[in-house]
Amino acid sequence: MKDYLRIAEEAALAGGSILRYYFEHLKELDIREKARNDYVTQADIESERKIRSIISSAFPRHKIVGEEEGVSGEGKYIWYVDPLDGTKNFMRGLDMFGVSIALEIDGELVLGVVYSPLRDELYSALRGEGAYKNGKRIRVSGKKELRGSFLATGFPHRSGDIVEVYIETFRAFSRDTIGIRRMGSAAMDLCMVAEGIFDAFWEYHLKPWDIAAGVVIVEEAGGVVSDFRGEKGFLRTGNVLGAASRELHSQMLEILKRYDR
Repeated sequence: MKDYLRIAEEAALAGGSILRYYFEHLKELDIREKARNDYVTQADIESERKIRSIISSAFPRHKIVGEEEGVSGEGKYIWYVDPLDGTKNFMRGLDMFGVSIALEIDGELVLGVVYSPLRDELYSALRGEGAYKNGKRIRVSGKKELRGSFLATGFPHRSGDIVEVYIETFRAFSRDTIGIRRMGSAAMDLCMVAEGIFDAFWEYHLKPWDIAAGVVIVEEAGGVVSDFRGEKGFLRTGNVLGAASRELHSQMLEILKRYDR
């Protein structure tokens, strides 16, 4: 497993180096709208190609599922790659974005790496071996109740059918929290839950590459992650709830179930 982690970190750093270059040259950036409110840039594409080349060179028989270039390979080893999570932040000069890489083996997420290139923060986790930020162990806050908690979320801007339900959950959570933040990168949000900045994070209709790495990092930092039914279907549904304790997770899950339609 250490070899997998080494390659994932190498790939994340290489992809992040490309993002850093383009962030410093935003005026030269080629930006394309691939769907309504969904964009891709040269930085996304070149970062993913570099990440893929590193992973496929080391593990040519492995499957890779990437945001920009789709699926390559087959088998029980599946890499989830988001070469630039937080594209709109990146496009507008906001430094909250990163590279996200995860590995699934036989249906279990076993490795997660997230790299924030401008902050030079490398988050990593191997199943059963804890979560780390730049080599130092990180842990969730351990917050046990919604009252007084500090939450992160993401707005469902591409899913109009879920907006009203989302607003109801937002309203319900906001009654007790000290604050709710929308940072614009699910991968980074989950990492900040893992290191105890946020007490929990929830969002609807994400893609597997948005959350796979962050899920492993939160769980290895001592947190609890599920979909909105309390199950492990988040890669399929895109609905994810990550919390700093089982107690907080249960309280938030009860509210999410209440507004589920």
